[in-house]
This record gives sequence, C-alpha cells and structure tokens, in this order.
Amino acid sequence: MIGRHLRCLFKSTRRTTYGDRRFKRKNSTTPSFRLRSKISKSGRAGIRIGDNGIPRSVTLPGIGTIRVREDTRHLRRMLANQRTKILYTTVTFRAGRWQLSVTIEAADFHPAVRHRLRAADDDTGWVGVDLGLSNFLFAATADSTKVARIDNPPKPLAAGLRQQRWLAKSLSRKQKGSRNRKDAAARLAQHHHHVANVRRHFLHQVTNTLAKTHDRLVLEDLNVAGMLGNHHLAQAIGDAGWADFARLVRYKQQWRSGTVVTADRWYASSKRSACTGMNTQLTLSDRVFTCECGFRADRDHNVAVNLAV
Repeated sequence: MIGRHLRCLFKSTRRTTYGDRRFKRKNSTTPSFRLRSKISKSGRAGIRIGDNGIPRSVTLPGIGTIRVREDTRHLRRMLANQRTKILYTTVTFRAGRWQLSVTIEAADFHPAVRHRLRAADDDTGWVGVDLGLSNFLFAATADSTKVARIDNPPKPLAAGLRQQRWLAKSLSRKQKGSRNRKDAAARLAQHHHHVANVRRHFLHQVTNTLAKTHDRLVLEDLNVAGMLGNHHLAQAIGDAGWADFARLVRYKQQWRSGTVVTADRWYASSKRSACTGMNTQLTLSDRVFTCECGFRADRDHNVAVNLAV
C-alpha cells in the first residue's frame, strides 16, 4: 500500500546555472523550478538516481546528470526493491547553493518495524513528554519511570549569534546594488541556513528515538506564539524549535501506527502532585515541586508523569 510522501534533499557539488530554465516566480527571493518524472515509451524514468555508474548523482530531464554531496544509497535501494517511485524533483537556489529536493511516494513501513495494535481496554504504555529550556526534554511513564532526558541541546542560534551579528553588520555597510552586497547577503543566508540545519538535525534525532521506542506519547499544547512575546525568553524559545518537534513526532508516529495525544492547554501539569494536590504558588524559577503532603519531585519529572497519567 502506497502511503508515505517523503522528500529527499540533496546538494549539488558545484555552483552552476542550469541553462535558461524558467523559474516559477519572476522576482522570487528563492528561485526554484519543478520537474516531473515522466516515464518514456521505452519504460525509462525521466528522473533517475545513481545513473551512468555515478552513485551520488541525480539525472534530470533536459539537464543531465548532476553530482550531489549526500549519499543516495538508501533511496537507490528502495527504488531497486520497487518500494517507492519518484514523483517530481524541485531545484532550488538557496543560500548561494543549488539544492535538489526529490519527492517520492513510498510504501508503508513493514509491519515488523511498526508498533503493535493494542486492545481497546489497554490503557497502559503512555509516556508524557515535557519540553523546556534548561532541560530540552524529559519523558516519563505514569508509574514515574524516567524514559529519556536531554539536558544539553545544541542551541545553534545562541552559538552562532556572534557570527550572525558580524555578518549582518558587514551587509549593512555594503553599497546597495553592488556585487559586494550580494556576496555579503549570500554569506548571511548561508549562516542562517546552517543554523536551521543544525536544529533540524537534532530534532530529527530526538523524534526518531521517541517514535521508534514508544507507541503512545502525550505532548503539551504550548502557546509558542504567546511565549515569544516575552522578550527575555523569545530567543531561547525560538532556538528550541518546540513547534517543529511536535510536528515531526506526529507524522512519524502516524507512519509507525503509534498514537500522539495533546493535553489541554489549561491542564496544570506543572502544579499538580501525585496526591492530586495543587501548588498554585509554583513559579518558573522553582525547579523542585513541593506539595503540602510532603511530596517532592523534580519539576520536569513531575510534569512528564502528570501528562502520562
């Protein structure tokens, strides 16, 4: 059964222009065009991966064979086993480099790598996932068993902020319309692109681990847009990528027949204890939850347990 739509991104090994290829929009900030994979009368696909004995290459109709940086082994194996077919490819010029985005239609995961179906009366296996800034992630089950904890996320924006400011200042000093200004703008765009790629790679690693190991996850409904109004935390919140994390977890769990539940936004998961008592005086600076009954627990651990419950 054909069910998954994937995008494989490859970067060209050289900076070049693809002839007089017409772009989709006349004055677009990110020029791009799309090519469909048509089957010829001889049965040959218009878009081919690893053709002409070059493993790291993509052959496009009307353009020819383009060498790419990324490894195409996994995609070539899926094509050879007839578990996928190429729909189209999009060629984009972003941050001073050409990128090939190949969109494919792939078969569903094999039943052996998908989560088993649970009985209707089975209410176990839930894992609460708490997201934060000091600790990026804390996951725990309803019986208070710690599943995962990530204390040191990469924080690419904060790490590259000094270079970003230097590049932005260099751009502002260049004369408008000059070649130097275009080069400075390209260097700044490449820096932003690198920061986004580091963050995205980290989020894919975390979400892959959760989706593969647990079939029932509970997330918080975080008001990220509202939180960005706090100018003291806006940079750190944007650097964390909470919205992308939730999006990645949802579609990866869907691929593996898992379940993702979003808790109500007004559910007080951080102020609730195991005895159902409430600590309404808890503040963001309090990292240890304390209840009137004497119960004490790590704040993030307590939130994750309450979400699982």
